Amino acid sequence: MQIESKIFKIKNTKNFSVEYIESQLKNYMIIPLRWAIIQIDDDFLYVNTSFQTI
Repeated sequence: MQIESKIFKIKNTKNFSVEYIESQLKNYMIIPLRWAIIQIDDDFLYVNTSFQTI
């Protein structure tokens, strides 16, 4: 297994939570090892995520 890092765009609901971000990451079929919001604009949150690949 390898660890990969990738930036994902998630729709900015203006009232987001940890649960919201993690549920949106699951839509990409990943379970993050760690994640961090690196940028926010009016439409999207940009989340840097590390996860394992098979």
